[in-house]
Amino acid sequence: MFFIAGSIPWTLLLDETSTCYRHSQNKAAVACQRCERPICTECMTPASIGFHCPECVSEHSQTVYRAQDIMDRRPPLTTALIVANVVAFVAQIASQGLVTELGLLWGPGIRAGELWRIVTGGFLHSGLLHLGFNMYALWIFGPNLEKGLGTVRFGIIYLAGLLGGSMAVLAFNFSQPTLGASGAVLGLAGGLSAVLWARGINIFKTSLSAILLINLALPILFPGISFWGHLGGIVAGFIAGAILTWLPKRSGLSEATARLLGMGFTALLLVGAVVVALG
Repeated sequence: MFFIAGSIPWTLLLDETSTCYRHSQNKAAVACQRCERPICTECMTPASIGFHCPECVSEHSQTVYRAQDIMDRRPPLTTALIVANVVAFVAQIASQGLVTELGLLWGPGIRAGELWRIVTGGFLHSGLLHLGFNMYALWIFGPNLEKGLGTVRFGIIYLAGLLGGSMAVLAFNFSQPTLGASGAVLGLAGGLSAVLWARGINIFKTSLSAILLINLALPILFPGISFWGHLGGIVAGFIAGAILTWLPKRSGLSEATARLLGMGFTALLLVGAVVVALG
């Protein structure tokens, strides 16, 4: 999976009712990358990553964070997912490949009744480099998206990406053994695209579109990478993100109802993957 960490428009993930901390009459456009204060366009100063507020710009000394502050801000689900992937990789090595053999996504195995492969394949990796790329990407996408959407909605999008990638592989490359968290992580990228779209932002004017296109092109250039896993993850993540953010804004649905619909969508993906595999 390819991405450019510093180019992702995370600072756009603010509550739409937020106002600038200095100009209460102005709607906040972004959050300061350093102190996270909401700021309007008048207060935005470009930084290497995101934007800084006037106070942070004027400070010449480096901000010192206590260890407890860092622990308190740690995103719970993102951290748990990274730990789960690392533990699974250790188990792959310790079992001398048995966990890999029993857990990777493989159509014939699922058709034989091994339904767990639909999910477990998204937590296994082919090597340390594969794991490292995906977990680094998850750490870049995860904390900001989890903070911006909340843990539940973040989890729905991640699961949708995982299941969407699995279903696409089963539908179009049934007999190909596949593993890796790329579909789920790219589902987060698709979900972020939906969030930005719901807020009237053209993703093709951001670097996020390039990240998505590159990750769709990589499997064509390098056949060992699953194109359908990537595409299925992006599409499913986008749909889940649209259900959770665009639909409530468009139709007036409550956030709780949108979450239920998002959960229903992930359940539909799971059922779809099973039907495709068994059919």
